[in-house]
Amino acid sequence: MMNRPLWIAVGLFALVMGGCRDSAPRGRDGRGDGAGAEIGSLVVTPTVAAGLQDQFEDVTAAAGLDFVHQFCDERIANILMSNGAGAAVLDFDQDGWMDLYFVNSGPLEGVTGHAPGTLREPNRLYRNRGDGTFVDVTEPAGVGGTGYGSAVAVADYDRDGWPDLYVVNVGPNHLYRNLGDGTFAEVSVAAGVGDAGTGIGAAWADVDNDGWLDLLVANYLAYDPSSTLYFNPDAYPGPLSYAAESNVLYRNRGDGTFEDWSERAGIRVSGHRAMSVCAFDYELDGDSDFYLCNDSTPNTLFVNDGEGRFTEQAVPAGVAYNALGEAAGSMTAAVGDVNGDGLPDLFVSRLGYGSLYLATSAQRFRDQMMASGLGQITARYVGWGVNFLDFDNDGDLDIFLANGDAHRLVGRESLLLANNGAGRFTDARQLGGAVFGARLKARGSVVLDFDNDGALDVLVTVMGDRSFLLRNRRLAGAWLRLRLEGVRSNPHGWGAHVRVTAGGRTQFAEARCPSGFLGQSDPRLHFGLGSASIVERLEIRWPSGAQQVLEQVPVNQELRVREP
Repeated sequence: MMNRPLWIAVGLFALVMGGCRDSAPRGRDGRGDGAGAEIGSLVVTPTVAAGLQDQFEDVTAAAGLDFVHQFCDERIANILMSNGAGAAVLDFDQDGWMDLYFVNSGPLEGVTGHAPGTLREPNRLYRNRGDGTFVDVTEPAGVGGTGYGSAVAVADYDRDGWPDLYVVNVGPNHLYRNLGDGTFAEVSVAAGVGDAGTGIGAAWADVDNDGWLDLLVANYLAYDPSSTLYFNPDAYPGPLSYAAESNVLYRNRGDGTFEDWSERAGIRVSGHRAMSVCAFDYELDGDSDFYLCNDSTPNTLFVNDGEGRFTEQAVPAGVAYNALGEAAGSMTAAVGDVNGDGLPDLFVSRLGYGSLYLATSAQRFRDQMMASGLGQITARYVGWGVNFLDFDNDGDLDIFLANGDAHRLVGRESLLLANNGAGRFTDARQLGGAVFGARLKARGSVVLDFDNDGALDVLVTVMGDRSFLLRNRRLAGAWLRLRLEGVRSNPHGWGAHVRVTAGGRTQFAEARCPSGFLGQSDPRLHFGLGSASIVERLEIRWPSGAQQVLEQVPVNQELRVREP
């Protein structure tokens, strides 16, 4: 599998797409753009050659990642097809190297324009060899999956030391329990988490702080192929043409099973069509809250009372609408402290005007999209996957934004946005390199350090095309990476508050399920440290309430920290 030439990937793509293409173009029936211009546009993108000074390099083929997203139509024919599918970062074999899991879509009756008898291509699991390459272990691992896939979330739900996979589908979802020997067992029915909604995202969090991770599943809408309630004859019906579906919160009983806490917890707020969910401690009070991005309705913020009961507070918190007062279609939210004030901020990608919500001490947010410089740079794009990352290790959070067209199979450039340390951003695509000029039909994006060199890399999933693994090849500043191990708290330490003081600056981050649009990033906490030669002080407040302080910590290392 290592270093496969691109023609092999192209051949695989031809096989995948051969059974997914209609023999004739669709007409103006509301399922596509009606022009037929996109026929033949689904091809595998060749490797993008990097310049000598490029920060990022497309290493997908060299790394042996030959996954191609199975898109079974000639155009984006309806609203379900427009979302694509994602990927997750996990160390499934616990060898210290991050592996990759890709979700596939495939054919779906009443949704895709596939030929009769089209077989679904599997989801794919790639094991990281530790030498810059991956090997496909899907078949022996038993995680190929079934159904029309959307997203994936990863966590050690049973506290056995091995990360498990939750795959979100349009239709029944799948929970794959990691058996610790390189194989997984499908246990969704036995565990009680096989929700059959129109799934589009999920996030893990310990909502009642009992040490066991619970699961929130974000559902989209009840798709009806007969719907014609739209006004543009060259597009498909929008989200408000379909009934909303309810989200589901599963509480972990601690015995391998879950119970549906949706009603009891208060998260069944009607009328919203979720696109993604992220868990973070909005109030910094020691419990996990949920922020959901919704399509064409206001976003929702569910605030936890500490016992797993939530109240919706997006409007008073200032994170329901964008700065124009619109409930534009939101895709996902990145969470992090972008201006160094020790408070979690949110960047929301949208079909429309996005938002940079900066937190204030009053538990409110202000949308600083224009003041930050982001409004001018991003206004002409439809943003999907978005991530905070310190790509140059200078001690502040920059942004990666994956863009794509919502209605046509045409590509858009991705954006690399550099932070000046105070929450103002500039376009850094030229520094990023040639790959930021490539027009990708991008959807999900995740951040990882796949080669463990301390420079953060990016993986982008693309509709009807291969993925893009972008290696960050210019290590600038010092860094520290943390892998937390909960004892009384949940096994990942998600919900822990971490402060790192180095070089005269204190950075704040929360260990949390790193979910985004359709997928999940590297679970390890990464801190860029600039020119610092030592971490003077590392403070951790665990979800259990335990406090831990380490001093004079060497830089440029991954540090495993076990809860005292």
